Amino acid sequence: MRTLFAAIAIILLASPVLGHDLSVYTVVVNSEGAQPTDIPNGSLKEGDTAWFWMKDSTENTTLIIELEKGGATMRSPVLQYECELHENGTQVNEDCKNRFDHTFNQYNSAGIWNITFLKFVNDTLTETTNGSVYIEEDIHDKQPVEQQDDNETESKSSSKLVIAGSVAGISLIAIAILGIKIKNENSQKEKEEKVDTVIPNP
Repeated sequence: MRTLFAAIAIILLASPVLGHDLSVYTVVVNSEGAQPTDIPNGSLKEGDTAWFWMKDSTENTTLIIELEKGGATMRSPVLQYECELHENGTQVNEDCKNRFDHTFNQYNSAGIWNITFLKFVNDTLTETTNGSVYIEEDIHDKQPVEQQDDNETESKSSSKLVIAGSVAGISLIAIAILGIKIKNENSQKEKEEKVDTVIPNP
């Protein structure tokens, strides 16, 4: 039994460590500005998502979010405070948005991102606010095949097969030993019962 428990423990320890549970951070932009303008350090890692909500109800006000890192820029659609709905609850204009979602790439987005909040009134830019967010690197099982030569990849695969084979072998041996032990105990009990039932001659 101890061997079985040991085999199970080995299997659990051999399981690969994956990245963190993905999370979402919400930024609300109202009449007083972005809340918060700068997303606090430690809030987001690679693979996480930021939601930018347009909550400024000032008349004819719209919002655009820009994210920039290393010269690459991502721009949101024009965000409205609210979208007009039909009686059945569907949007009159399917392109109307009041939230911009951006998921940071899980493998190469670590570092400082600049955030620009652009407010428009009657389609005229009236306010620009700058913020930032630091995306932390996610520690996960990276396997960049491009950076590994064939020998290294083959070696790792062989090692995994050896470990898996060893675990399976240990488990089978433990089961076999347990089966033999149970069989021997049953045989011993049968012998003892036969001895007890023999009546000696007078």
